[in-house]
Amino acid sequence: MNAISKKSKIIFCLFVLLFLFSNHRSFAGSDRGPKVLMFTEIDVNYLNDTIKTWGEKAGINGFMLTHIADWWTPRNQLFENMEILKEMNQKGALYGVDRNFIKVALGYKKLPDWTDDKAWAVVIDNFKNIAELARQTGTRGVALDAEPYEVPFYNSTEAPAKNTLTDFLKTKIRQRGMQIMEALESVFPEIEIVTFPEGALYWFNPEQGPNPKEAELWIDFFNGLAAGRKKGRIILAAESTYSKTGKDEITKTYNLIDKTMRDHVEDPKFWREKCSLAVGMWPLGKTYTDKSARYSVENFREQFSQSTALSPEYVWIYDHGSAWFQLTNEEIQKYTANNHSIWDKETQILPTDPLIREYYRVVKTRGALK
Repeated sequence: MNAISKKSKIIFCLFVLLFLFSNHRSFAGSDRGPKVLMFTEIDVNYLNDTIKTWGEKAGINGFMLTHIADWWTPRNQLFENMEILKEMNQKGALYGVDRNFIKVALGYKKLPDWTDDKAWAVVIDNFKNIAELARQTGTRGVALDAEPYEVPFYNSTEAPAKNTLTDFLKTKIRQRGMQIMEALESVFPEIEIVTFPEGALYWFNPEQGPNPKEAELWIDFFNGLAAGRKKGRIILAAESTYSKTGKDEITKTYNLIDKTMRDHVEDPKFWREKCSLAVGMWPLGKTYTDKSARYSVENFREQFSQSTALSPEYVWIYDHGSAWFQLTNEEIQKYTANNHSIWDKETQILPTDPLIREYYRVVKTRGALK
């Protein structure tokens, strides 16, 4: 009787483990491959209500969340998002959507001059608040968009860098990167950091981009981030791979980015041991008003397969506007109640590509098989 009972217990335990394993595989991003992030303009309230779909149907593991925080956002405004972020993260964890990041872009408005210590003290305090919001809400970390959209702040011959001695300017840019990282870690030591784009690639390999001068001093900013990173890693998210779909060209670009960083970072050991590349993809959304495919499902499948093979921790998808989802008029009304705003709602109600579910399936199937 005891032998039979013991055997029954073993069979029952094996059954439970098999069930848990198969259930785990059905959700996005198993532990056997990189997690899939999406940069998107999705409204956090809409995301909260649809997060099960994103995990189970689309295979997304996390979002770089826009319109939550900017480098100038005051604390009281920032923490208006605390409850919805907390709920969204708790709910998302049930479906594998547990790698969410607060996106902060440096390139909008006029970033203070690198040499203005007083103005930068305010910016650094704001980053501390952002880290606190991430920690309190269970958000994974910060996605730092370091592209100079409105002001060429890495260009030594343009304002706000113009007329500043280059060596001094490089020192101040490095200092700001270090201050940002130290501020984030001081509040949230385990915070994960993703930053993009890969500025060094364009400056040291000018044939790779149209305006290499705009990335001239980017490496100094990255060196500052690295110098301030004491507890964890830095993920460098690549944009130069957006439209590369062939296995060989993706690999070539990936290796060139890695080599450029190894050759030019201040601390090659930190790059080797504490950093990794995340390949970026842009399959859908020709324009904000045209959500159709930029390349076929077959091309995306090849791109996604090679990107996940190369990237050790994350890959990411750039959702140009709202190319990967569509809100209804009723949803627009729902989520704009109480004076809540949705970014470019006129385009968010436009239809997605007719094969959108096939693009979902590429991400989901690949994730489930890892």
